[in-house]
Amino acid sequence: MKTILYIGVVILLNLLKCSTSNDLKEIKFGEGGGFTGAMTEYQIKANGEIFINKSLEKENRKIKTIRNADLKNIEKKFSKLSKESLNFNHPGNLYYFIETDQIKIVWGDPSFPEPSEIKELYNQLKQVINN
Repeated sequence: MKTILYIGVVILLNLLKCSTSNDLKEIKFGEGGGFTGAMTEYQIKANGEIFINKSLEKENRKIKTIRNADLKNIEKKFSKLSKESLNFNHPGNLYYFIETDQIKIVWGDPSFPEPSEIKELYNQLKQVINN
């Protein structure tokens, strides 16, 4: 009986581990606000394709494709975010965001400085775009 329970727990833990690694189907991030309300959004697809969407220009185009290793690094960084960071929602007039199908992190209000791990992730995402 204990053996069956142990096997069931191992299977469950493996299923949970697999599901979290497949959670990042798409990552959206960018910035917006200000006088014009313009927003620039980048989308990183699960296949590594990156698109840019500029709201005022009504532009949505592919800009590049990144390596699978870069996707894994981003996924690893996401998995290490604290609960506090995952629930951070303090937009300002100018705001920044990181979003998946399960979370949306928004910051920019000077009264609520973003956790450093959010800023590090955002910088890593921007670096992937610019390299």
